[in-house]
Amino acid sequence: MRILVISGSIALLVCGCAKNSGIIPTGADTYMVSRQAATGFSGLGTLKADALEEANQYCLREDKNLHVISATEAEPPFILGNFPKADVRFKCVDVATEDTDSVTADTSDQAEIRKDVYDELLKLNDLRERGILTDAEFDAEKKKLLESN
Repeated sequence: MRILVISGSIALLVCGCAKNSGIIPTGADTYMVSRQAATGFSGLGTLKADALEEANQYCLREDKNLHVISATEAEPPFILGNFPKADVRFKCVDVATEDTDSVTADTSDQAEIRKDVYDELLKLNDLRERGILTDAEFDAEKKKLLESN
């Protein structure tokens, strides 16, 4: 019985560690939402989809449309505190101005996207230098990252 109580308590602690940021303002009419799994064993699953859904619901409450600036996910391996995580940066735009916004993106948004790509490349390089990623894996991940932006 005692082992069952201890096991249940540990399970509750582990399950309670997932992090959801909620909607966070990050600048002039821009926002961020993130989702993080409680452990490295769960994989990315629906973290990105859940974050996008929360962002979309926020914009709908504002009677606006979601315009995603960037969406990033943590890269495996999910060890040593590198738990699955998804971040979505977005704007809520009026329906009438949505087409204009997508054609003439804010220079600050473009700089933020470049910074995100640069940060991800640094993380990948760190994993390669620590021997977690091979050169081939690094090159493949780098190519995917650069092609997605």
